[in-house]
Amino acid sequence: MMDLGIPQEVARGVVHGSWKKVMEATTPHAMIEEWENFKNGFWGRNSKLIEYLDRECLEHKEKWACAYTNNIFHIGNTSTNRVESAHSTLKAWLNTSTGGVDTLFLSWHASIGGQVIEIRKELETCRTKTFKGAYGPPYGVIRGSVSLYALELMFVEGKKTPSECDCVIGRTHGLPCSCRINSFKGAGDHFQITHLAPFWSTLDYANPHDARRFEDNDANDLQIFHDLVAEVCRRGPSAVRAAKVALMSQLYPEEEGLREPRVSTKAKGRPPKRENARDPSWHEHAAARQGRRSTRSKTSTSDVTGLY
Repeated sequence: MMDLGIPQEVARGVVHGSWKKVMEATTPHAMIEEWENFKNGFWGRNSKLIEYLDRECLEHKEKWACAYTNNIFHIGNTSTNRVESAHSTLKAWLNTSTGGVDTLFLSWHASIGGQVIEIRKELETCRTKTFKGAYGPPYGVIRGSVSLYALELMFVEGKKTPSECDCVIGRTHGLPCSCRINSFKGAGDHFQITHLAPFWSTLDYANPHDARRFEDNDANDLQIFHDLVAEVCRRGPSAVRAAKVALMSQLYPEEEGLREPRVSTKAKGRPPKRENARDPSWHEHAAARQGRRSTRSKTSTSDVTGLY
């Protein structure tokens, strides 16, 4: 807002202060009231600011104001931060703005591959990690089958009193609101996966045409198995034989003729002396012979001297 004569520090206070009340108003009527209060307040004296907000912001209020976005299923995505973050990540992989198309493609591919790995890691964490506040009703059944973030949102929502519940989270996130959570908790009932939007229970990352391979339920697994059997039969005797060997090894491992490994009776510890030593080299043999000759010559001389 430097063009409006407002320093950056002051503009930040406006956005997080009186203007924030306009953005977070829960109904269109309440939003109009907060806007009138904003214009009649301290910042109403700045005609350029009022004109700017009226022209650039309120003209598109349906796209950002809570009074309108609270009725849309957006799962918390109410800004362009995710797009900007993805753009920043891609630029970090590129390292330069003068590369060719080939380097751009490889960097982009590596960036997406890293994001896929991170997504799969987070999904696996949702399956294995236990949210500390999700023990017992009403979260016990869905624990480990839905996103940890969804459980955290529901846990915070459940702390609200009935008078504070506005049921917004049901419309924006597809999750049970405070009044429903407290109702289940009071009756000792458990939420099922069907009570949440399918987005929160999709803990697999797969391409659309491969999605059925990753679905975790008995009916789909059985259908996939029948499809695999049909494909093996279509490929001929060699594929059937290989599949039979693989299945037999899994179902009847005791019939594969495997033997117990031979137990070594050799005692452990320090090996005997020179057991692992190398053979002497030629110069070591020569030095040893020369030493023996010197010893014999000295012995012979001392024996002759003793005779006189």
